[in-house]
Amino acid sequence: MNYWESDYWHSLDKPKDAQALGISTDFISTSTHPFKEQLQELKAKIFSGVKNVEISFIATGKSPRSQGPTPEQYGKAEREELRQLAKVNDIELTTHSPANAPGLSGFSERGFSQEVQEASLKELKRTIEFAADVARGGPIAVHTQEFPRAAFEAGKEFEAFPEEKEKAPIYFVNQKTGAIEALPRDHEISVPEGGFQNPKRTKEGFVEKWEKKKISEFEEEALKKGEKNVAQYIFKEIYQKDLEFAEIEARHQAAQAKKIEREAAYLENTRKELRQQEKSDPEKAHDRAMEFVRELEQSTREVLAPRYGTPEFKEYLKNPIKYVEEIEERTKRIKEQAFEAADQAKLKIEDTQKKLGDIKPIEEFALGKTSDAVARAAMFGYNKETQMKKEGVKDMKPIVICPENVWTEYYGGHPKELKNIITKSRQAFSQKLVKEKNILKVEADKIAEERIKATFDIGHVNVWRKWFKEDDPTGEKFNKWVMKEVDELVKDKIIGHVHINDNFGYEDIHIAPGQGNAPIKEFVDKISKAGFKGKMVVEAGGQREDESVLSHAWKTLGSPIYRIDSVGSSWTDISGSYFGRTGSPSYLVGDLAPSKDWTLWSETQLE
Repeated sequence: MNYWESDYWHSLDKPKDAQALGISTDFISTSTHPFKEQLQELKAKIFSGVKNVEISFIATGKSPRSQGPTPEQYGKAEREELRQLAKVNDIELTTHSPANAPGLSGFSERGFSQEVQEASLKELKRTIEFAADVARGGPIAVHTQEFPRAAFEAGKEFEAFPEEKEKAPIYFVNQKTGAIEALPRDHEISVPEGGFQNPKRTKEGFVEKWEKKKISEFEEEALKKGEKNVAQYIFKEIYQKDLEFAEIEARHQAAQAKKIEREAAYLENTRKELRQQEKSDPEKAHDRAMEFVRELEQSTREVLAPRYGTPEFKEYLKNPIKYVEEIEERTKRIKEQAFEAADQAKLKIEDTQKKLGDIKPIEEFALGKTSDAVARAAMFGYNKETQMKKEGVKDMKPIVICPENVWTEYYGGHPKELKNIITKSRQAFSQKLVKEKNILKVEADKIAEERIKATFDIGHVNVWRKWFKEDDPTGEKFNKWVMKEVDELVKDKIIGHVHINDNFGYEDIHIAPGQGNAPIKEFVDKISKAGFKGKMVVEAGGQREDESVLSHAWKTLGSPIYRIDSVGSSWTDISGSYFGRTGSPSYLVGDLAPSKDWTLWSETQLE
């Protein structure tokens, strides 16, 4: 047979009908090691036989190059070297934004910070510039870790620990300050019998009976009532007692201030009358002042005049009107203090009411922040792409921002959360295009859909297995759940980039595909049949130094090795034939092999 006349191809070729025969190696990428020099890593990956490579970064800021290079540490010459190396070897490149960057929502230990958000966006922007120069655009994977939430909040199928629904904290955020408050759901507060709106009171006006109520009960009430802002409902209930007491205190302080104000006015009038009387009848004015002070002492039960026998008492006897004036001044000061206390009590009420108005559910707040940041990054990439095309770069591809599902403990790790991020970000980007570029909404929506897509990591999704509530020893139920979620993402055109790695469902350890229990083959088959045209990046790292990640991937995904006239062989076939044999080999290697001292011209040894 003349092979050059047949339809022969091997695994590193690019057959048009590769998809019909299995997952071609063309569709399987691998990532560089983020801690190593990317040029050397790219060379190593090219030698391994892949056609696509993802340039990966982990370090941020001004991190030393020895601890992992950042995109900005590669200058123009190095960028051109990377690009030319990929070009001459017919390699397509994708990019991974620094994995250590914080979430684009700006979440940190101190709450949500604009400074943190801008720092994260800066890391993404400099990755975009790197991707534009080296990869000529394409997908840019960026981690999501937007804010903490309970496992059961992500999906009813999951539970991080027994009774999580009753004990896990519920998070609130102050939209003005970004501060986060976390209240355990089993935290109890005191509420009056009959509720704050209609409490049962004694004859004296006191609350008759106080009861304990958990935060989770308020949450259930809010959900039953169909409250849109559950967080605000809970906070109102929690702070209702404080608000009620503050209002009582404010009314009391205001009443006291008014009373003292009337007393001050009475003293002022009396003092004026005494001084007027003093002009015509000093002695009578003197006696009237003495009598007035004694009346005040009796009414207030205070000793206003100096003690008998003291030097001050002698002065008091000589000029009691002077002491009336001192009492007046004292009362004025007390009046000012009383009004200040009333103002403070009123201010406390207003602050509490304002706080209630500023409280937002953490998801609503954070999603707004994340979608805005992704939209800004997409606009930055869109402008960069446009600029380079104007400069004559003909091989420029669309720059696609691809948020990735990462940690199960943080929002964005669940497929539905990833979908929400992509959907909201597309909406925000579309609005920016309409407003800033005067693009019609229909066209803007199309651009947003093309340039904001998800990086779906099958290994990260598999870590949800540790919290899966159902009894599932075979893993079939969990895998079914994964495929259902994938169907939803595919239907809504969410997935644009894929990461493949494996684990056993406990931690994100990135072992070689097929070496754990992630449903990799089922996932890849599903999205391939759905017409997925993006890159599938094998992102391993937890395997042995001498272990071939790619061969595991090819074997797991059923990649064909070669075909001759419709007869092909896969990596699985080879593994099941030669590598699976237990019999003796038909040739010898090492010290047992014949000497190479004499060979044929072809270097074939005589045995």
